[in-house]
Amino acid sequence: MKSSSLMEPDVIATFFSLLALYVSCFILMLGFGLIGLLLPVRMGLDGVSTDTIGLVLSMYAAGMLLGGLYSRKLIIRVGHIRVFTACAALSAVAILICGLKTDPWTWGAMRLLMGFCLACNFAVFDGWLSDTATEKTRGRIMATSQITIMGAVVVGQFLFNLAPISEPTLFILAAILLCLGLVPLALSRRSGPPITETQNMTLKNLLHHAPFGAVICLFSGVLYGALMNLMPVYAGERGIADFQLSLFMGCAVLGAFLLQFPIGMLSDRFDRRQVLAGLLGVNLAVTLLLPGVGHSGLFMLMLPLVGILTGLLSCIYPMSIAETFDRIRKAEMAAAMGRMLTLYAAGSIAGPALSSKAMSWFGSDALFFFLALFQLLLLGFCIYQMRHGRKALPVEEQEQYVIHTEVGSTLYDLDPRLPGDDTETPNSLETRVAIRIAESNPAAAVKMARELVLANPDKAMELSAALVQVEQIDIGRLYASITRAAPDLSLDIAKMLVSNAPDQANRLVSWLAEHQPETLSRITQAISEQYHVEQEFETPEASAEVPLRRADRDAMHESASELVSHFSEHYPDQAMEIATAVVETLPEYASEVVNILQESEHFDQELMDQVPQQKPEQTPKETG
Repeated sequence: MKSSSLMEPDVIATFFSLLALYVSCFILMLGFGLIGLLLPVRMGLDGVSTDTIGLVLSMYAAGMLLGGLYSRKLIIRVGHIRVFTACAALSAVAILICGLKTDPWTWGAMRLLMGFCLACNFAVFDGWLSDTATEKTRGRIMATSQITIMGAVVVGQFLFNLAPISEPTLFILAAILLCLGLVPLALSRRSGPPITETQNMTLKNLLHHAPFGAVICLFSGVLYGALMNLMPVYAGERGIADFQLSLFMGCAVLGAFLLQFPIGMLSDRFDRRQVLAGLLGVNLAVTLLLPGVGHSGLFMLMLPLVGILTGLLSCIYPMSIAETFDRIRKAEMAAAMGRMLTLYAAGSIAGPALSSKAMSWFGSDALFFFLALFQLLLLGFCIYQMRHGRKALPVEEQEQYVIHTEVGSTLYDLDPRLPGDDTETPNSLETRVAIRIAESNPAAAVKMARELVLANPDKAMELSAALVQVEQIDIGRLYASITRAAPDLSLDIAKMLVSNAPDQANRLVSWLAEHQPETLSRITQAISEQYHVEQEFETPEASAEVPLRRADRDAMHESASELVSHFSEHYPDQAMEIATAVVETLPEYASEVVNILQESEHFDQELMDQVPQQKPEQTPKETG
């Protein structure tokens, strides 16, 4: 778990430079913390059925999902300040409308709007903070952000006691807080940072690479969404009101934050699936104990139990992210995070809707039996994965647990495990425009890239690296177009293309064999060198401080094997050069490379003898 001192001089300087942002965030979340408690209690007072309350509350998660999908597009179009201002104002309007009209349909629509606006505001915070953060300060800035958000939500629970809930005063107060949250940021001299749209990973790919992480992420949304949305309804039916209700919900939110620290330490030191199984076992006991304690009227005993229940459930989401990151390449982390947020939002929509239906059928205690059922299902899945799923990674190879509270779950650009933006963001206006054109007209983008390189050859490498990652771009035509404009860079461009899209190396070679056979030998040699150079840079022996992650190494192995197989089948004269480079770089896969070559119909034993053989001492320790 990421934990470090917040008192270093550079961290303090960064914090004060972001003070206006933190103040705006705190005031804004005070309003959302208050309205999050006020709405379900007021609906209960008005006699709205429990299942209808659940549906209305689930609209918040639906709005967060929509906001997560479209917030970046809005920021790119009008900028950070305008998006933040508009969304805070719309949230205030939505709250005031709820105070004027208590119709559930209206409240559901306003709840949807609130969720959308909050997701957009978090996107503004996330982008601003991420742009300011460095590799050294990123984790600390994220921790400070989560403390700010959770602290405001806890305090917001106690504002509930400032006026009667039957009057519109509390709605007006929440709207005032949202408007006040505009002031520090709107008066700040800071300009909005650049922002780009992130690629998303398909659900199919996520389930293929990290099925366990994806499933527990969905379950975490169901469990936490049901608990935090319906807890005020349960408390109302148990006679917990006024200051006791604030204390009850305050303990729940505080537990959701504080317990992440010890659970995170356990997650980093033991097999994460075993930690999750133990967590679910303890939480099942607490979940089943709470209804009896509630009926006994032991309010003071309920407070720590509720804190434990919400605290342990809140740890499932960050554990799902860490488990997923264990199984995917570093370059895919940002895309996977976007899909994980979608899964979590889907669970958060389903959780309140389903649990409220159970409560309307079987009474308020059904909330805890609903939670127990889903925890039992998740525990069964966890045990199944431990026995029949993939082998656990060694503890030292696991990704670190990083605190992600559900309230601030969309602050994912700050996650210190994600690759830096300098490798993802186009450096120039020309490149950004070329990518935008390529999304709708790839041929036009390739032609424009050629003209740009003719005008400025220094743009050749940047344009090649960016455009080859656009799925619709044909790598052969891109290579031909760029090299016609900058022929002296043909070898460097070939290396750049393969480096940024290794899965397309075969397509480039096939295109060269058909259209430029005279250059095939030089380019294949360049590709061989590219594999060798990249691995010398990234291999653990070359840098003990930054070892190559298991998922990245497996992905490189898969790509290299595919390359050797393609060459051995279609270009046997160059196959040995490629095979030699691969084996020198990844000696533990020498036997597999040899098998690929032997299975080829162009197999030549004399050439085979040129391939280096695997040395026993180079074989890495088997870790599952």
